[in-house]
Amino acid sequence: MKRKKIIIAVSALALIMTTYFPIKKIIGKVNFMTDWGKVLNNDSKSKTEDAQRQNGINYRISAFGTDSNNIVSNEDIFEVGNDILISNQEIEVAKAFYILQGQNEKDAEQAAIKYVEEYNAMYVEAVNNGYNVTEKEIDEYVTDLKVMAEQAENSYDVKKVIDQFDSEDEYWNYQKNICKKQLPVQKYVKSLEQEYATDIGEKIDSVEKTAMWNSELNNIKEAAAKKQQYKKMDAINKIDKKFEVKKEL
Repeated sequence: MKRKKIIIAVSALALIMTTYFPIKKIIGKVNFMTDWGKVLNNDSKSKTEDAQRQNGINYRISAFGTDSNNIVSNEDIFEVGNDILISNQEIEVAKAFYILQGQNEKDAEQAAIKYVEEYNAMYVEAVNNGYNVTEKEIDEYVTDLKVMAEQAENSYDVKKVIDQFDSEDEYWNYQKNICKKQLPVQKYVKSLEQEYATDIGEKIDSVEKTAMWNSELNNIKEAAAKKQQYKKMDAINKIDKKFEVKKEL
């Protein structure tokens, strides 16, 4: 059986539609995978530093769901939503991706903000609609990713990303943490797509159906982001106590 190419999963930025960024070839960007691996490694270390931070005020990144175990310090909050917080680091990672894909800094930042706002809002919608994830599901998903990475036709691309981490275990532990948000969104989007396909029936050809669904999904993402009523951190006097992490005495 011919081996298939695997598209690299990309941290907290897994696209809502497929949970992957569409990696395109960029002239002159022969080190894309290496550079992207460095971005992810820095993101991994940043999350570890946040988890270990003792000074200042810490907040849960989400008011509920498995991702509520992840914390962010007050100085690293970019925006505050009704049910979820967006960190500066999330924006920077997304921005770095778009820059690596060839966008200028201004366009990359705008695209990053839109993407991260929608992705986080969709996580809230997923949890509110009963889509969460267990540690067992995360372990099984990452185990499958490992097998795919080893057997993929472009396994060398995966290796370039992994090699930027201090160890392979660190890379896969990082992916496990990312799955806390990624998998609920993935489940939710899949259920919405199945429901939409049922509603529009079988008479429409697959190409048109895909285009219609993509348009519908964009509307859903925009509506979810609007519901969060995001506000810049510097415009907030006080963050709701439901996000606060109480220090142990």
